[in-house]
Amino acid sequence: MAESAFAELKRRTLVKSLLWRVIGIVWTWVGAYCIIMIVPPTSRNAPIIATLIVIYHHSTRTIMYYFYERIWAAISWGKYDLREGSYRPMSRSDLLIWTFSTLAAVGFIVFLVLFVAPLVTR
Repeated sequence: MAESAFAELKRRTLVKSLLWRVIGIVWTWVGAYCIIMIVPPTSRNAPIIATLIVIYHHSTRTIMYYFYERIWAAISWGKYDLREGSYRPMSRSDLLIWTFSTLAAVGFIVFLVLFVAPLVTR
């Protein structure tokens, strides 16, 4: 198998990792919330809820991760070209999009924790 002509910069790896964590937190929280709401009160017990959440989490996240990596493979930002010895820096518009997206994701998580979670525990 041929070696790749690109290496990944640390900041690209960091952004990919943090973004995947945010996606995972939101996806698992939304899924767990929906599962708790769907299961009838007479059937609600910890083992059933936990089993449904695990099945949901791992089956959907495997598919999501495949597409997540395929999308990142198409993004050239943060890849170091080993042949040329250079990398493509993030443009101002890319930086604004990343900043806004990150703030929106963090804001959504804060909203879920502060406003939605108390409604579930009532």
